Amino acid sequence: MRKTTHALQPDLTDYQKIIRLIQGLHHIHPEPMRAAHYQKLAAYLPYPPLEELEQRFDSWTNLLQEAGVITEGQLTPAELSTLNRPKPGTGPKKRWTVEQSIAHYVETYGTRVTIKRYSDLRETERRMVSSNTIIRHYGTWKNALEQFALSSNGCFTNEDCLNGLRQAADELGDRLTSQTYARWAREHQAPSLTLLIERFSSWREAVRYYEAHDFEA
Repeated sequence: MRKTTHALQPDLTDYQKIIRLIQGLHHIHPEPMRAAHYQKLAAYLPYPPLEELEQRFDSWTNLLQEAGVITEGQLTPAELSTLNRPKPGTGPKKRWTVEQSIAHYVETYGTRVTIKRYSDLRETERRMVSSNTIIRHYGTWKNALEQFALSSNGCFTNEDCLNGLRQAADELGDRLTSQTYARWAREHQAPSLTLLIERFSSWREAVRYYEAHDFEA
């Protein structure tokens, strides 16, 4: 029986991802999309912000041209201006760099950086780049935090982890599982399930270590 092999697909560059995104959007939009319309989508979906696209391609209509949505000379100057116009009130604010955005977060909340808390802060300071933009720059959120010598888990010690597990066991009793602990930890700002697994190699080992530690105490 012949074995079927599949060639690995090369990773797409940021440029290719953006072009494919715009082409995909225009499969369901027969007319060239306005910048203001794209802004509305990017506010609720994990798309690059309009400002980032404008910085990379100089203008929204240049991007549409690169993606093959429009051709040079197809539209009048007035039509191009309409497509390029962002939502009212969004033009004057210049988007911060990743470095400026992270610095603002650290100044506000310190060195423990979670995606949720970062996104909540961005709701009050729209010049910050989105968490999705940071992830695109560095591959993963964890890589980004390592680049800036930050952590999403704070400075929890092993003892903190065991204390968190002990408190969760006291409150949850027989309902304590990895899933219920994960929810409990989010609600109580306790060491995360991921951190427990990192420290003790598995959820089962963390529980075993906690039970042995409690027995010795």
